[in-house]
Amino acid sequence: MWKYELGTVADLADNTPKKGKWKTRVLKAVHSYWSDQIDSLTPLYSTLFFLRQDKYVPGKILPLLSLEYTARESERLKTKVRLLTGTYMLQTKRKNFNQYDINPTCQMCGEENETAEHFVLKCSALHSVRQSIMVDIERQ
Repeated sequence: MWKYELGTVADLADNTPKKGKWKTRVLKAVHSYWSDQIDSLTPLYSTLFFLRQDKYVPGKILPLLSLEYTARESERLKTKVRLLTGTYMLQTKRKNFNQYDINPTCQMCGEENETAEHFVLKCSALHSVRQSIMVDIERQ
């Protein structure tokens, strides 16, 4: 109750709200608290850099995750979330965290270092996969 500024237990015992009002009050307090937390912490974490503030609505699923789930989309979701959070193991990251000499060059196209930007936007080997998706992105 203290964290979400809902008053004290004594205040609640003295003035007990109805279930519906209490539930609404708690939801608003929790959403407000976490919205403020996300807004204040977003600039501090590189993994939250691409979180679109205009798309984030407390209590709602981000558009990226509100897909119609098919078996194929379920498999892709793990990769999407890892790319968004910066935990997907690309060659440049593998090189930094490995004791052996790992080549950071993209293994699919061999043209440049495999960074998130290269993997998502520039890799020529993934051009055909990316092309169909880019049409949807440009439309939005």
